[in-house]
Amino acid sequence: MLSMLEEVVLLAVDEKNGGLRSTREFGTAYALVGAVFFDLALAGKIDTDTESIHIIDFKPTGNATLDRVLAHMATRSDLKTVRGWIEEIFHHRDDLEGEALQSLIAQGILRHEKSKLLWIIDVERFPLVDNKPQQHVKLRLANTILNDEIPQTRDIMLVSIAEPCGLLGYILSESTLALRRQRIQMLCHLETISRQVMDAILELETTMRQAMTKVV
Repeated sequence: MLSMLEEVVLLAVDEKNGGLRSTREFGTAYALVGAVFFDLALAGKIDTDTESIHIIDFKPTGNATLDRVLAHMATRSDLKTVRGWIEEIFHHRDDLEGEALQSLIAQGILRHEKSKLLWIIDVERFPLVDNKPQQHVKLRLANTILNDEIPQTRDIMLVSIAEPCGLLGYILSESTLALRRQRIQMLCHLETISRQVMDAILELETTMRQAMTKVV
């Protein structure tokens, strides 16, 4: 089974040209961190309450990315909130995306291509070798949004991450998403950790955009 981080990165791959896409630059970067927290929660390593996040099992998971983040969390007992941790791990966001891409390549799902734009700029693409995993993730997301049943925790988490990444528009039409907006918001706030991660991402994205506006 793919990790939540791998699923989110895989959703960002354009099935036509292998480019990485997202409509929300900052939201996606923060959401990758959120995906790691969801992976750790699903593995039974961390838990959250209404205000804080804490480690409940320090043993490694066997996943290099998750274990690196878990080890880092163990050294920072001063950080307690989901927002604080998302902001802390945000500084390592390129590692998260790169590690997920390398894992997907190693599993034979993607391949890596590099070319030059105007003979100067490196352009990296990750064409699909096996499109079944991506189609499976898309189908799960679509079913979770379009059905009215309470889905599995993993699928609730996936919606909570795909939404701030701006990836849902690549799965369902804007008109369909508009009709199901109440359902999407309900799913994003159904689980305690999903609600905390979603709210933290939106707050941090707003702060980042305001800071960039001031710079400009």
